[in-house]
Amino acid sequence: MRSRHSIWAIVVSAAAVLAAYPATAQTRPGPIPPPANAPPPVAIPAEPSPEAPPVPVPEIIKRFSENEEAMFRAHAAYGYRKVVRVEELDENGKPAGTFQFSTVLTQLPDGRTYERELKHPETSLNVLNLEPESLTPLLKIPPLPFTVAQLGHYDLKYLGTQKLDELNTYIFRIEPKQVERQRAYFKGVVWVDDQDFVIVKTMGHWVTELGEISTDNFPFKFFDTYRENVQGKIWFPSYLRSDDSVNTKNGLVHIRLIVRWEDYKPRTATPAAASQP
Repeated sequence: MRSRHSIWAIVVSAAAVLAAYPATAQTRPGPIPPPANAPPPVAIPAEPSPEAPPVPVPEIIKRFSENEEAMFRAHAAYGYRKVVRVEELDENGKPAGTFQFSTVLTQLPDGRTYERELKHPETSLNVLNLEPESLTPLLKIPPLPFTVAQLGHYDLKYLGTQKLDELNTYIFRIEPKQVERQRAYFKGVVWVDDQDFVIVKTMGHWVTELGEISTDNFPFKFFDTYRENVQGKIWFPSYLRSDDSVNTKNGLVHIRLIVRWEDYKPRTATPAAASQP
């Protein structure tokens, strides 16, 4: 377990990262998540432009991984509210049963944080038998996984450019060089904003040596994740969606997972607690 001194050092480091971004910096609109009735996402929605980018590909990778590193450190200094919703859909694509709960990131006196449940889960599901613990595979998905050190585990291929709502983006295919049993790696596509050089959207699978991170109670395998511009060049995950189906005696039932991260705000540090032995 980390000492209170080391926890406080992380918070101070994160605060230093935040100081690098002007508080008055204007936020930019991020990619727009799909409407509730949109069809399941595919790997690349449209054929990207094949032209070479104006910035050399190695430089794009270097810049977005360095920014990912800075955002990873800054993430430790932010709080948020998370809403998780699972839907069983009828033949018309409308919810026939739902499961939903919310958490808020809460700080303990010693500086550690955990996600505190705000309200007991509400459920009307007919097929899946879910509890918050059923969604632990989500914990294997890191919020900011493409730091400088982490990219060493991946092969990257530049695919082209694409307009993503109001953003112009570079697209990269990312695949792990090798997989491990205890750790999940991303296999899919990322979109990098051509102004801030940050990842604004990811779409793909999370895999281990045992396969995709799914269980009988968590059959979701393919994740479409959007980020929002929180401050300056800080972009954090704001929306995740996954569509799948489960086999029942009455046929396949379409199910959908939606996770929203809301109200990102800098947290108040606790130096008094951190200074204790």
